[in-house]
Amino acid sequence: MLAVSKIDDEKKFRKDMFRSKRKTPEEIWSGAHIQGITEIVRFAPSACNTQPWMVENSHGIMNVYRIKKEGKRGIMPANKVSFYNQIDMGIFLCFLDLCLQHNKIGYQVTLHTDPGSDAQKTKTATYRIL
Repeated sequence: MLAVSKIDDEKKFRKDMFRSKRKTPEEIWSGAHIQGITEIVRFAPSACNTQPWMVENSHGIMNVYRIKKEGKRGIMPANKVSFYNQIDMGIFLCFLDLCLQHNKIGYQVTLHTDPGSDAQKTKTATYRIL
């Protein structure tokens, strides 16, 4: 039987998410920022904190990309980076959807196939703001 321990020490939990080490909105977002979206989606969790996403927002169209930067893999084995970053992108897209819905912003999304290649920039979704 697996023993489950309870963490009672509140000091082990981050109390202010804005003090975490995340990419700035300017590092993950180009084009017009969307109030209540741009500054929140950057907090989506990612494997080994790689944060492999980039949003390009222009004229009501948001293209979302998985970005692979040379040497940015944290502690992951090099041959697993694209695999884990694909999972990260799904989590990021979920965060983006939830933020849009929470802010009552209508949208249509088209998901693109990500072959899991090591390309530097792979389009994963296109959002059309209604």
